[in-house]
Amino acid sequence: MSEQTQLAPIAPEPEAKPVVQRAPIVAGDRGVQLRSMEEMYRFAVAVVNSGIYKDCPSPEVALIKIQAGAELGLTPIWSLTNIFVVNGKPTVYGDALLGIVLGHPLCEDVIETFADGVAKCEVIRKGRAPVVRTFSEADAKKAGLFGKAGPWSQYPTRMLAMRARTFACRDAFADALRGIACAEEQRDIPAPRMVREVTTEAVLP
Repeated sequence: MSEQTQLAPIAPEPEAKPVVQRAPIVAGDRGVQLRSMEEMYRFAVAVVNSGIYKDCPSPEVALIKIQAGAELGLTPIWSLTNIFVVNGKPTVYGDALLGIVLGHPLCEDVIETFADGVAKCEVIRKGRAPVVRTFSEADAKKAGLFGKAGPWSQYPTRMLAMRARTFACRDAFADALRGIACAEEQRDIPAPRMVREVTTEAVLP
């Protein structure tokens, strides 16, 4: 007498849910990578809520700084750290400016020296003649900067070096720096005066 073995019915496989493709925020070797405007804004909101960056009163300001830095090759955090808005214009601190140039694949060297009251910066770009720019104590006095309250009184040699560096790097690597001003330089430029246009209407008798 043979026995018939009854097999349990095979349950149908659950219907696969469609996979939603999203651009994730990836933490890689160079920090967070923001891949959409929404992710940038969410990050900017977190920055403002953190209270760390006092010069970012709103997410919109933080977002602009992040984007300005991104176009120069800076990661979000270093964009917030090194992009400084002066007189309504995004600028970059001199050390970050030097870092951008040194990181360029065509940069061979940046040589900075100081002697006899003259700061000198030589930028060597592959395939081109070196760009040399200087800024002296005489130049600073002529511009009304030497002895000015603040860094020009506390660190005059450093400020001279920053001017020479800015001129040389901007002239040699305009494609990398995109015309951005150096914060140390831009702070010495008086803020533009806001002139309100006043219209007068003829008074009829």
